[in-house]
Amino acid sequence: MAPGPYRFEGFLLDPVDRQLKLQGVAVDLNGRYLDALTLLVREQGRLVSKDRFLEEVWRGVPVTDEALTQCIRTLRRQLGDDAGRPRFIETVPKYGYRFIAPVER
Repeated sequence: MAPGPYRFEGFLLDPVDRQLKLQGVAVDLNGRYLDALTLLVREQGRLVSKDRFLEEVWRGVPVTDEALTQCIRTLRRQLGDDAGRPRFIETVPKYGYRFIAPVER
């Protein structure tokens, strides 16, 4: 998918304007977490590996797996998602994550 904007379940993600909105109201996300969400949404339905997150979101900055885990946890909280019964972000244990909600351009 091209660089957006993307719509999914009441959310509007605009990577160019660097914003996530829920029904017109801005959702607070730091830049790195917005980049991670953009990567997931752009790859909707496909596995995004942990290595790919580290390359494209952290861009070579050394971080632990816990940094990615915290990022996904925060994204889920801001999206109102549940790891046990995901609507948006599915965990693929030991490999990465997949955005599973339908996305519109």
